[in-house]
Amino acid sequence: MNFHQHNFTAMASPCKFFLQGDSALLQQACLKAQAEVQRIEQKFSRYREISLLQTINNNAGIKATPIDAETAALLNYADLCYQQSEGLFDITSGILRKVWNFKSKTSPNKTDIQALLPLIDWPSIHWDQNEVFLPKKSMEIDFGGFGKEYAADKAAEIFQSMGIHHGLVDLGGDIRIIGDKVDESGWDIGIRDPKQPQQAISQITLHNGAMATSGNYERFMKVNDQHYCHILKAKTGWPVNHWASVTILAPQCLVAGSLATLTMLAEQAGLSWLKEQDVPFLLINVNGNQHSSF
Repeated sequence: MNFHQHNFTAMASPCKFFLQGDSALLQQACLKAQAEVQRIEQKFSRYREISLLQTINNNAGIKATPIDAETAALLNYADLCYQQSEGLFDITSGILRKVWNFKSKTSPNKTDIQALLPLIDWPSIHWDQNEVFLPKKSMEIDFGGFGKEYAADKAAEIFQSMGIHHGLVDLGGDIRIIGDKVDESGWDIGIRDPKQPQQAISQITLHNGAMATSGNYERFMKVNDQHYCHILKAKTGWPVNHWASVTILAPQCLVAGSLATLTMLAEQAGLSWLKEQDVPFLLINVNGNQHSSF
């Protein structure tokens, strides 16, 4: 059976679908799945002034914003992540990007970080199935912690609904399996070496489910030999610095990605916490030591 690959860019990431099946159907399905990924990006991007997310943020401290069932479900999921992580995973912490510019090669002023911390306050947000209100002026929410993984799952659903049973979705390294290869040999997925991201440090064969990786090598800067990565702690405003890479396998990409980010945020406590979740993982700390349950 023919292999078909479809490449595009979305969510600031290289994206691809790799499929087996009838070529005419696959091409049609790829365009539909790509459109779904781009719909999610346009709706929830923090970089688009006309997105629903930006409308919610622009209304902070002013008025509630009407929302639909999809947005309410994502807010419910964000609340679950907040509760499960005891406040480590907080979608209001995206405001910290106002002081953390990883292209600047300079770390922010401690006073500037402290000034933003009162705006990081997920429990203060009011929402239900119909509307959401951010009570403090300049407060923001940000779905960047799981938006790409959610989109990967939704793209896979598109393919499955169109009768495609063999393939995978890869959105910038967030993987969701649509179905095993025709010969049931599985899909070989490389896991990046955090010290040399262009190379694989490990490889795994997936027949179903999803895989997501969170790491300190994706966006970072070095200042006076100190490594600062883009994953920031909601309670302090400073980057995590224990794990170099966290890879998780789970039934859905959304779950895999959230668990990976939560483990990065939990730092030293992440290993014991992750063992309680009963999911396969590969953890690599900043010293290169590995912990794996694959």
